[in-house]
Amino acid sequence: MKLYLKHPIFDILSAYTDIEEFYVCGGYIRNQIINGDGGKDIDIFINCTPQQLYDLIIYLNKYGYTDYGQYGSPRFYLKCDDEHYVDLVPFYNFVVSQNPIQSINDLLTNFDFTANAIAVNIKTGEMFDPVGGIEDIQNKILRAVRLDFPERNVSEVINLSAVSVFWFRLLHYKNKLEFTMDAATEKWTFENAYRMEDLELFEHYFFVPQIDEDTFKRIVGCLQQKRG
Repeated sequence: MKLYLKHPIFDILSAYTDIEEFYVCGGYIRNQIINGDGGKDIDIFINCTPQQLYDLIIYLNKYGYTDYGQYGSPRFYLKCDDEHYVDLVPFYNFVVSQNPIQSINDLLTNFDFTANAIAVNIKTGEMFDPVGGIEDIQNKILRAVRLDFPERNVSEVINLSAVSVFWFRLLHYKNKLEFTMDAATEKWTFENAYRMEDLELFEHYFFVPQIDEDTFKRIVGCLQQKRG
C-alpha cells in the first residue's frame, strides 16, 4: 500500500540524496487517513547519523529556519509556509527502550498509540503499519502500542515524566478523536490516575489536554479512593 504526500517539504527532502530514509509518522498520517488533512504539525523521522543530521539542517536552512522542540530535536519552519512546522527526529534521538532503533518498524512498535504508529516513506510512498493502526482508526479504537515505557524525564531541563506525557496524550486523543480505549489501555490509564498531579507541568511545556467529562470524573474517583 502506498500514499504519496503533497507538501513542499516532502519535495525538498525527496531531492536530498545524502539520506535515503525519511518517514512521516504520527498525527499527520493519522489525520490524512481520517479526513485527508494532516494538520499543521509534520513529524519526520530520519535514519541518519548526527553528522548527516547536521548537514541536512544546513541544506534545509536554505529554505527556512530551524529551532528546537521539547525533546531537543530540530524543528524546521519553511519560508513559504506559515501554517506548518516540521519536527525532524533522528532514530538515535528516539530513546524509549534499552535497544536502539534500527528500522522504521522498530520505531513504530515504540510509539504511543496504534493510530499514530503508521509511517510513510517520503521518497517511495510505501506505508508501514506493524501494529494495526489503520484497522484501529477504522474501528475508532485508541490502543496503546506498549504500556511499559521506562520512567524518565522528558529532558535534562524539563522535570516531567515522559510516562506522564504519554498518559495525558492518551486522555487527550481519546476525547479529540472520539475513540474508545481498548480494555488494557483503559485499565492502565485509571491505574495511573495519580499522574494528574503533573497537569500543570504538562500544560506549561506541551498543551492543555482536553479530557472528556466522564473520564475526568472516573480519574477523580480513582484519586479519592486511593486517598480514602
